[in-house]
Order: sequence, then structure tokens, then C-alpha cells
Amino acid sequence: MISDLPGDIGPLDPAVDELFRTLTSEPTPAELAGEQSAVAMFRANITPPASPATAPIPTRRLAAQPKPSVTRLFRRSPGWGIRLAAAVVIVLAVAMASAAYTAALPQPVQLLAHQVLGFAGVPNPARSAHTGGGNRHPHGAPTSRNSGSSPGHAPPGHSAPGGTPSPHAHKSATPGTSPSPPPSAATGRAQLSASASSAEIPAGSEVVIDGQLTRSGAGVQGVTVQLVERLVGHRLWHLGGTGQTTADGNVAITVAAVPANAVFRLRVRGVAHSVNVLVTVIPPITATLTPGAGGLRDVLAVSTQYAHRGNVVQLEVQTGGSWTYLRAKRLNGAGKTTFVISGRRLANHKVRVVLLATARHGASISNTQTVPPPS
Repeated sequence: MISDLPGDIGPLDPAVDELFRTLTSEPTPAELAGEQSAVAMFRANITPPASPATAPIPTRRLAAQPKPSVTRLFRRSPGWGIRLAAAVVIVLAVAMASAAYTAALPQPVQLLAHQVLGFAGVPNPARSAHTGGGNRHPHGAPTSRNSGSSPGHAPPGHSAPGGTPSPHAHKSATPGTSPSPPPSAATGRAQLSASASSAEIPAGSEVVIDGQLTRSGAGVQGVTVQLVERLVGHRLWHLGGTGQTTADGNVAITVAAVPANAVFRLRVRGVAHSVNVLVTVIPPITATLTPGAGGLRDVLAVSTQYAHRGNVVQLEVQTGGSWTYLRAKRLNGAGKTTFVISGRRLANHKVRVVLLATARHGASISNTQTVPPPS
């Protein structure tokens, strides 16, 4: 529909144009049904006109004022016509929307309103006609009279209101079959053991960590097992190696050149891990005796590896079949130190040096030396 008012605002939306054409078209016979009855009712309820005796008598007739024509108004204010047309469109749209939401329009107009304003919830007259025979929910939702189910329950295989599946929806379709038990119940919990080939090893040598992965008492084959380690006194774990389990679930992982006391653990991520295994390292230590002039002041040189500066070594002498402490010294940065021995006091006695244990290593004992008598 094209507006012919002054200041034309252009063509309207095609759907709105069609709606107006439908409203201004001739009525259908179905829409005129009951017209005579409605007219008779309207005429029967008209208020009778007031009698001349009670009619108000005007005291003074006002001078007739010339009424401005619509054409003059439009000529005086071109924008007024546009505002008037917009106001008419808005009033009609509001009235049509209210009637459309209540499905009170004739079926052709209601169908057109549904096509134009269906996104806003205007009902479809065809759907209302199909559901008009049943009972209606207070909010407009049709309900069945003989549904055979109580509110909040859904037929087998369907979802109940609110998205909750019906208890019958998950039943097996094959009779005589039962759901399989969960894997944890069927296979049991995995167990992983660990042990070291030796609890004490020379510092800098290798150690083998053996383990076995079992489930319900049987070995599990082909599983990757990780070996993690950390130094004693430290918190961080490091990956020390990996291995595959055999048919019996056994695994052996070798760690080369262990420099200090360490804790080892086997694990299968997300499945199981073993207990901690402590391996103590023993630093090698040697003692070399050099006789002094006349055998009065002999020098016992001590050397060790993997020990740190400040670690304590003790000089011991064997007397009566047991070892007796004489004195102690600390190692220097090179892991060395010396003891001066009197050949006159310790002649023909055996001596040795003991490296005391620390958090990094265990105690270590050197070789023995025999003190020669003075010459």
C-alpha cells in the first residue's frame, strides 16, 4: 500500500500491506453469520433519546466558526499528515495485535497475523481449530481427556516434563539380558609392587627397580610403567625411566649412576602406584699411609668421591679386636684430608678412616693400614 498523504514516507512492509488489504476487503459469508441477531441486540439496547422537556436549553448561541479543512491543515503543516498516518498505523497495529493474541480475528486475518507476527507468539488458527475439541489448560495448552497417564509422568520411552527421562526409557530392548557390571567390579583393583636390587649401592653405580602389576591376583601384560625418583631431602619427583610389563605383569627398570641417596616409585598413571623404595649410596673412600722420617710422623692421606666439603671423617685404630675412635677431621673441597700418626705410639696397629653418614649418602669405611714401627 502506497501512502498518498503529503510527504510520502515510502512503501510499507509487504506483510503489513497484505494485512491492511485483508482488513479492507469484503466480508466472507462465514464472517457475516449472526449479523442480523447482533444488529437486533444492538438496537434493543440503544438508550432512548432525551425528551424535549429535559433537554438543556442553550442560553446563547455562539458565533459559528469556520472549520478548517483537512486540506488546509495538510498545507499548513506537511509533517502533521505523516504523524497522523503513523498514529493511525500504530493504533491499528496495537488493536490487531491484541485481537491476534487472543485468536479473536476471523480465520483469514488470524492466519495472516500469524504469518506476520508468529515469531512473537501469535497463534495459528489452523492449529487452534484442530485442538479446539479438547480440554484447555488455563494457559492455553490443550490437554487430553483420556491420556491414561498422570501429570509429571511420560509414556515408556519418552521424556517426562522438564527433560527428565522416563524410568522405562533405559530398559534393554532385548529380553533376558542384564547390563554388564562396571569394569572396576569385574576386574578388581590394580596392585603395583616395587623393590630394589640392593638397598645399598656404591655411589655412582646403577640400581634395578623391579615391580609387578597385578589385577585380581593375575599379572597384567603390556602396560607402560614409569619409574619416578627424587633425592632424599627434596620434594620434586623426576622421571627415571619406563618399562613394559611382561606376561606375568613383571617389569624391571635400570637407573644408571645414582650419585646420592634416592627414593624410587613405580606408577601407572591413573591406575596404581607402588610404595616408596629407598636406596642408600656408599661413597668410596681410600686411606694411604706414608711413613715419615725415622717412622715418628707417618702421614695417612684420605680421599673420597661423592662426598661434599665439610663432611666428617674419623680416624680409628684397632685394639683388642675392636675399633677405637682417635680423632676426626673434615674433608676439603676436593674430598680429601690427612692424619698425622705417631709410629712410636701406634706401631704395628691397624688404622682406618670412616666417612660418617649424611642425608646424601651412607657411612663409608676405608681400607686398613698397618703403622710400621720406628726405624
